[in-house]
Order: sequence, then C-alpha cells, then structure tokens
Amino acid sequence: MNNETLIKNNVEFACDLADILLELDGWGAQTVQDEDGNESYTEETQYRFEQYYSVIFEQLDKEK
Repeated sequence: MNNETLIKNNVEFACDLADILLELDGWGAQTVQDEDGNESYTEETQYRFEQYYSVIFEQLDKEK
C-alpha cells in the first residue's frame, strides 16, 4: 500500500472513530442546519470531534 493510500485510509478511519466517540461520550452529536439546508456539527460538537480525531490520527500515524 502506498503512503498516499495509507494516509487517506487513516483519515477516513479516524473520522469514523471520532463520529462513534461523539455518540458514546454522553454528550451526543449536536447538529445545526444553515439556510440552504446543509447540516453540520455545532461549534461545541465540532471541537470535540476535532479533539478525538487528532488523538486517533496521531496514534495511527505513530504506527506507520
């Protein structure tokens, strides 16, 4: 597997795990809709997602 594919797979895996952790952490994943109907995380949920993602991705990166 080349490095670019590995990074892409790690990004997707880290995102998936971060989403799961949002649902399991007791706070839940809060979302909002903009005027165009696009759904996104609230600022607080996005912050938690980014924290989870960064820890997961950092650990995956160490395993290369």
